[in-house]
Amino acid sequence: MRARLRDESGQASFEVLGMLPFLLLVALASWQLMLGAWACTQASNAARTASRVHGRGGDERKAARGAVSKPLREGMRIRRDGDRVTVRVRIPIVVPGLSAKGLRATRSAELPS
Repeated sequence: MRARLRDESGQASFEVLGMLPFLLLVALASWQLMLGAWACTQASNAARTASRVHGRGGDERKAARGAVSKPLREGMRIRRDGDRVTVRVRIPIVVPGLSAKGLRATRSAELPS
């Protein structure tokens, strides 16, 4: 009986179960960072596209909306100040129910003179 109590079979399973919440937390944080980087890239691309279209005399708002992926279009803000176009998008949140009102990616672009 004592030999059986000192046996370590199954120990790895308990260690994995103990680390599982931390692994999930790291995975969620990594995913959130990737979503933030994606939103910044999309905002930058939309600002550059809108700036180019504005320089050619087109509708920069339509161009910026077309350059952004569908999930980021809601709540998107486009502002033009002279030749500079600024695009602001909301960064999606991984955990539902958390507020992300202040979490935004803002990028600007201007055609060189």
